[in-house]
Amino acid sequence: MAVIGISYDEGNKIDLGYKSVEILYNDLKDKKTFSTGNFIKDWYDMRKFIIQFLLDSEPFFSYSSSVDYFIIDGAPYDSIYLKTDDNGNPYLTNICDHNDDDIEFFVPEGTRPSFEELKEMCK
Repeated sequence: MAVIGISYDEGNKIDLGYKSVEILYNDLKDKKTFSTGNFIKDWYDMRKFIIQFLLDSEPFFSYSSSVDYFIIDGAPYDSIYLKTDDNGNPYLTNICDHNDDDIEFFVPEGTRPSFEELKEMCK
């Protein structure tokens, strides 16, 4: 089991004091922190880390409550989901089918970039 969390200043209602995205894995014994200061990039890099290094070893991924609270507390981001069309081409949509194939990313609130644009934002 792996647990994904967001470290931020929960009492700071002005800018939330974002610090990092973290993932605990290997029965919660190991931790990887993504802390560039750019939430969108850190979340993207965390997802990339999962795909490259953890998919074969971790049977289950869960969000800590800090992920929900970060958004509820007013973080200016929208969820967007990576999917592939019938030809295997990646695209982003705001529609979640709640299946294992949906990979959640975050984008600036009110925007709908393409997957290529999201990758460019996260360089």
